[in-house]
Amino acid sequence: MDPRVVAANGDEVVVLWRQRGLSPAGEQFDGEVLGLYRVREGKLARAQMFYFDTAAVASFLDKAIKQPAK
Repeated sequence: MDPRVVAANGDEVVVLWRQRGLSPAGEQFDGEVLGLYRVREGKLARAQMFYFDTAAVASFLDKAIKQPAK
């Protein structure tokens, strides 16, 4: 994932990381994601991801669901 903390305060942290995937047919995906995480009482309370290329993620997932495994 290669995470990198971009910013943080008392209960939130912003992390830049790479999401990598491999479909059952062998197709690969590699894209950047910005994650906003909220921590409450030492536990993850909320996670929100912002994809740099939402269309590419959606296309990869759509193809992965429809393709047979190699």
